[in-house]
Amino acid sequence: MRAIVTGAARGLGEAIATRIVEDGGDVVLVDVDPAVEVTAKRLSAKAPAATIAGVVADVALVEECASAVSGALAVLGGVDLLVNNAGIGGPSTPVVSTEPEAFRHVLDVNLVGTFLVSRLVASAMLAQGAGGSIVNMGSLFGQQGVPGGAAYSASKAGVALLTQSMARELAPQGIRVNAIAPGHMATEMHWDELRARAERAGTSFEEQLAAVRAEIPLGRHGTGADIAGVVTWLASADASYVTGQTIGVNGGVFHN
Repeated sequence: MRAIVTGAARGLGEAIATRIVEDGGDVVLVDVDPAVEVTAKRLSAKAPAATIAGVVADVALVEECASAVSGALAVLGGVDLLVNNAGIGGPSTPVVSTEPEAFRHVLDVNLVGTFLVSRLVASAMLAQGAGGSIVNMGSLFGQQGVPGGAAYSASKAGVALLTQSMARELAPQGIRVNAIAPGHMATEMHWDELRARAERAGTSFEEQLAAVRAEIPLGRHGTGADIAGVVTWLASADASYVTGQTIGVNGGVFHN
């Protein structure tokens, strides 16, 4: 398995890349954070026989996407799996007080970035003629909008429909495209959001954490391993008849 994982310097992306390597695959990690190179070296130390590299690139920029993907293809010798995990949370403000540039930036990273990387990797998969799998990262909040999260919700809802369109286009060539919609995950992005909620509400982080967990039927936050397991399944032959789907990984939190 030759994989490209974006947003892989830490968090969910690092967990996904780690699982790919543990399963015997090769991976190029892409992130705007230069720490992605340190993460790649750490993985390489654990799996010296694997091909692993870290690439610094901003998925919102056309030229940097092109350079990152071409470099990854050169390192890997091709690609079988793309995981579009790169994303940002964006402003936690009402629509009427959200700056247009802040709104656009969230869409540029979460939605346009997914499009830019996907079109390049899908082109490579088509040229290879052997199919492949693309997994996009949506969100529970791309399925149900929340107050103060319009930019993030809109971007992730866009990812879900981009996934469906790509799946229909690429199915005849054996390229499957699916999305994962995580719920409340134990990541720094989520912790930052809870800190912001606590500040706005005049409560503590611990109180916000408890309130969120009370909403989760399985009673815990999700982990990178939870997401990585679904990515692994979607990339496997066991999911050969699955495409165009958004799979909720949310501990039982249901949406309208």
